[in-house]
Amino acid sequence: MKMTKAASKCAAVLCAVAVMMPAAAMAVPATTAVNGGAIVASAQGEGYSWMTGDQYVAVGEKFTFEVNLGTTYLGSYSASDFTYQWYYSDDQVGGTNRYDALNWTAISGATNYTYSDTMTRAMNMRHFRVAVTNTKTGEVHDDWFGVRTVSCMAVQTKLGTAAIEEYDGTKYLVVPVYMNGFMNNKVSALTFSLKTDKSLFNSAEFDSAIGGSALGNYKDDGEFRYSMYTVMTPMTIGSDYKVGDFVLEIKDGAEVKGTTLALDTETTSVTGSDIFGEFVYGTTPVSTTVAVSSTASALTYPTNIQVQYSEEYHQVRFTWDAVPGADKYGIAVYLAGKWRIQTSNITTTSYTTPKNLTPNMTYKVAIAARVNGTWDTVNAIKNAVTITVK
Repeated sequence: MKMTKAASKCAAVLCAVAVMMPAAAMAVPATTAVNGGAIVASAQGEGYSWMTGDQYVAVGEKFTFEVNLGTTYLGSYSASDFTYQWYYSDDQVGGTNRYDALNWTAISGATNYTYSDTMTRAMNMRHFRVAVTNTKTGEVHDDWFGVRTVSCMAVQTKLGTAAIEEYDGTKYLVVPVYMNGFMNNKVSALTFSLKTDKSLFNSAEFDSAIGGSALGNYKDDGEFRYSMYTVMTPMTIGSDYKVGDFVLEIKDGAEVKGTTLALDTETTSVTGSDIFGEFVYGTTPVSTTVAVSSTASALTYPTNIQVQYSEEYHQVRFTWDAVPGADKYGIAVYLAGKWRIQTSNITTTSYTTPKNLTPNMTYKVAIAARVNGTWDTVNAIKNAVTITVK
């Protein structure tokens, strides 16, 4: 009853497309979970047997795994007839998901049906499993529940500059998506949630640059949900980090310049024949105000400003599209009723704040460009972004 590699891959696919099935005699396949699990805990012995799924956990955050024996495993016994022992392994063995392919260490005192710990960098890609013993019969069940993995790896997502393209008389807004931070640039499953103004667009599609199977749905409220997944071999992201393009069909007469697109990346994980288990990545929502590329050459201020947060270091990173002809960029923060310059000597299209900013503090930040010796501070302030430190 040991889980095979193929079975684990199918579990990842089911997570990606949000398919839910009744549990069979085996444990429920791995369910994507963040900081405590996607499954709501029920009383021991009720319903089907399950275990909390693979998790992304930020360094310093607490995580919990839980198992429920349920009627499928209890049989004629009661929940009090079983004891538990949790184990961990830092082995990385490819080609199989058999728990006995790894060396395991018993966790002292971890003898409950739940196990909790605090994430550290050293625990990245650590595997966990639980052995269940029937005290009435003495039977030890090592393979009732699969192996689960924790990860503190987070990926970064960026929406590129939008462009209006026309095909057969129909106009489309094309918005590229870039992602980096994946292990070996590999991803097996991801789900996008793109929020749009439905009054501007007839339809939404995603043109993948990395292949994979897909399901998409453009809802009446303007949310476009799109899932990509593979079963055995992960998708590979190229050196340009481009995942693909959102393609939004523009309604006749609609003005899309200035509309806001907000992207949340969900269910992002990797598995495959060269690794053991499944790694769930952390993600951060991003948003952008559409500035059509055909007019970008006239701009004298940064657009497509994107913000990423580090909860671990209480730090903020800004990125933006290059301004043609700009040789310097500057950052100003609105403090005590005045705009105060933080730096005016940036030569790249990114800026990272110092560490240990005050959590939950909100700031308005303007980013200006110097073109032909002139700073366009007026438009920089008009396009300022508001951030809250995490």
